[in-house]
Amino acid sequence: MARQKQKMDIMTTTLRGLDLGENEALLYGLMLGHPQSTVAELGTRAPYPRTMLYYVLKLLMQRGLVSAKKDAWRTVYVAEDPEHLYDLVSKKEREFERDMRGIRELIPRLKNQYRLAGIRTSVRAFEGAGEYAKALADIIVSKPKEIYSYEVLTGKKPAVETRHAHDARRITHKIKKNILFFNHPDALRSIRDRRYDDYTQFRALQEKLVVPFSVDLTLYEGKLLYTTHYDAHEPTATLIEDHALYEMQKNIFDTLWKTGKDYTLTTSHS
Repeated sequence: MARQKQKMDIMTTTLRGLDLGENEALLYGLMLGHPQSTVAELGTRAPYPRTMLYYVLKLLMQRGLVSAKKDAWRTVYVAEDPEHLYDLVSKKEREFERDMRGIRELIPRLKNQYRLAGIRTSVRAFEGAGEYAKALADIIVSKPKEIYSYEVLTGKKPAVETRHAHDARRITHKIKKNILFFNHPDALRSIRDRRYDDYTQFRALQEKLVVPFSVDLTLYEGKLLYTTHYDAHEPTATLIEDHALYEMQKNIFDTLWKTGKDYTLTTSHS
């Protein structure tokens, strides 16, 4: 009995490989042992109710594995010769060959995408305070040990709460930040009003080396985040991921950092 059940399980599994449902495979396997049966007879062998039995028989008839014939007042369902399974095998082979052609065409494109994954430049734009917060969140998600930033320390009223919240998160995550800024009375006042922490350093750019500009640039983990601020509207940010461009900007930053005057201890220690 156990061996018979095992054979049925193997047959059912094989038939399911031809895209027959579990109920279809089971019923067809049962019908091969009793090729001509009425619904009443099948109901004593199949493990599901009469309504389900009619539904599964209909599916098997659509596949050409079962036919129906009238015998007096009864309808007899006939299991077709298993040779009909070759039709399903042929259909499966055609589908497999079609899928293989699609895969063969797709693989070169995927390989090229994979090859360029670490090379291709990625650019994303963020407009408005909500999107700007997402751009800043990428810094935290990237988990850099240290970031490098050119910052305009004056103005920038829109989204100020967003920047303060991000800065607090950065410090909580112990991410160091080196900031280069243009020496200006308002900028120095901003630094003095800021509470000191161990994860932020300030150095002033020498204006004879760099002409002042009004764009923030943050460098981290092969990425460059450019942000423009205007009092009239919310910030606009552009995030570029390009390791070659990052290395170039990082080298320039390091050179300017070495020549900058340190204002870190100008911050409040209270």
